[in-house]
Amino acid sequence: MTAMTRKLCLAQNPDADALLASDMFALLTGMLLDQQIPMEKAFSGPKVIADRMGGLDVHRIAEADPDEFAKVMSTPPAVHRFPGSMGKRVQALAST
Repeated sequence: MTAMTRKLCLAQNPDADALLASDMFALLTGMLLDQQIPMEKAFSGPKVIADRMGGLDVHRIAEADPDEFAKVMSTPPAVHRFPGSMGKRVQALAST
């Protein structure tokens, strides 16, 4: 029996795609961010958040100060076109 490996090419960035393939929260976050921005940017968002926070830890995101997490989302280049509102949505997703 051969183990299946999941390969995604949504972000068109090998590191971001690897994170999406290995972390379900990253994939859900990319889906959440996929609103009013190009798909590749949306699905690269989890990797950007991970790079800025030293990892994509769902608990750290959920417990982060909303203002501090807004800075993570809005630091240029911003993770999303609407970093404040999408930051709140990402934190809400992490809290569930």
